[in-house]
Amino acid sequence: MIGWAIEALIASALLMAVVLVIRAPVRRHFGPGIAYALWALPAIRLLLPPLPQLHSATPQLLTRASETVTIYVIEPLGGSAAAPASLYSSLGPALAVLWGVGAAAFLVWHAFGHWRFCRRMIAASTYSEQAVDIEVIETAAASGPLAFGIFRRYVAFPRDFAERYDADERELALLHELGHHQRGDLIANWIALAVLALHWFNPLAWRAFRAFRADQEMANDALVLAGRSAIDRHTYACAIVKAAHGGAVSAACHLHTIQDLKGRLRMLTTGRRSRLRLTLGGTAVAALMIAGLAATASGTPAAATVRAGVEKATGIDIAAIDAKVAAKLQSAPAAMPEPALASAAMPEGADLPPPPPPPARAVPPAPATNVMVSMSDDGGRKVSKRYKIVRVDKDGKTMTEDWVGPMNVPDVRSSNCGTGGSDDKNMVVNKMNGEKRIIIICNDRIERVVSLNKANIEKSKDIERQAYAHALEGLRKARARVANDERMSAEEKRDALDSIDDSIKDMESDLANPD
Repeated sequence: MIGWAIEALIASALLMAVVLVIRAPVRRHFGPGIAYALWALPAIRLLLPPLPQLHSATPQLLTRASETVTIYVIEPLGGSAAAPASLYSSLGPALAVLWGVGAAAFLVWHAFGHWRFCRRMIAASTYSEQAVDIEVIETAAASGPLAFGIFRRYVAFPRDFAERYDADERELALLHELGHHQRGDLIANWIALAVLALHWFNPLAWRAFRAFRADQEMANDALVLAGRSAIDRHTYACAIVKAAHGGAVSAACHLHTIQDLKGRLRMLTTGRRSRLRLTLGGTAVAALMIAGLAATASGTPAAATVRAGVEKATGIDIAAIDAKVAAKLQSAPAAMPEPALASAAMPEGADLPPPPPPPARAVPPAPATNVMVSMSDDGGRKVSKRYKIVRVDKDGKTMTEDWVGPMNVPDVRSSNCGTGGSDDKNMVVNKMNGEKRIIIICNDRIERVVSLNKANIEKSKDIERQAYAHALEGLRKARARVANDERMSAEEKRDALDSIDDSIKDMESDLANPD
């Protein structure tokens, strides 16, 4: 068990490193939702049981029997040779206890902090409104929009929310926080905290947790802005900048976390991915997960190599520790109750229950009337065309009848229909000339629609440039507000200003690009 735990921790740490490397290109090519899904890989690896050994032990025994074993006998310079072995054997359980105490303390500290945070938010609330099964509250304890709670779900807004945000910004902020609840992000945060608790000693895991939260926010941003215009994206960016602030609670979802503000604003300027690209990205991520779990699972050669490296580096025999633990568990007395089979058995002489009735035969739907038309002509003589009509009714009965005369086939034409009338939006016009049906395809109306679409495209570029300019103005105002915020520490203020300055430079560079 200890060996499996060590292998799982090392393998999950390696998978965290892989996700940290590939998350940016995956988000750039396939979207933030696909990049966010990558973080399931380390969590699944921690729950993966050891794989069964698929190879036979006989070839290994034959190979070992043919090996030459060399034994070196070296007398110690002084002291007892059993001292290092005793030291290493006692070091393993001590490290395991230290790891367990650290993980438990981490979870207890976060759970207690989150409980206090929720109590403070609810106690300071002055207004509440129910949105389906989520309670929306206005509280003085919130510095920005946020979502919290799993069993009782809340969305909290600050007291000055209506004064600082306009109506469109308030709507998008509410959709953002409701999206966290709908996507299950609050549950995912606690799973991520449990993984971080197991890796509390690992700096790589702390870096991965921060990247996981950033990818979570960007994935939720993409969900809120799916199918929205450039003006909505600009409004959403203004809401994020206005809410920019320092501290956050790990288990809650804040709109105002300033970490990776630059990445979130840059994501808002990206276009929509096609369905094909999203499908390819999901398939690639699924293949990567399967390959990563198969390569790092316990019982594979890669896991055996990792175990050997750990034993060599620490001097601890993991197999011996596992054997001692198994021996203690086997020696412990355990009274296993006898299974009560008699109560589950059928009483003697009882009748068996009747078999279930066969399913009712499905009655196929009646076929629709099918009309097949064939035409015949009598050589070179000028006669009327003869039409042979074969009808098949719903009972499958075939009826044949002859009809002589012209078929009323519609006449399809292509011409200019003119504009300015009440029906100038119709691209195809249907007319009747006696009993003859005429279909006209309007070329001039089609050309007019194409030219209008080109004008709309040029207009959207102007709107996008205006949105960039407004976003740049909002960033500069946010920078001034953060610089004058006395509630923030010097380090938080420096990090916030650096991030906003980088975003301003990127916005100015994008605005200077005419394309």
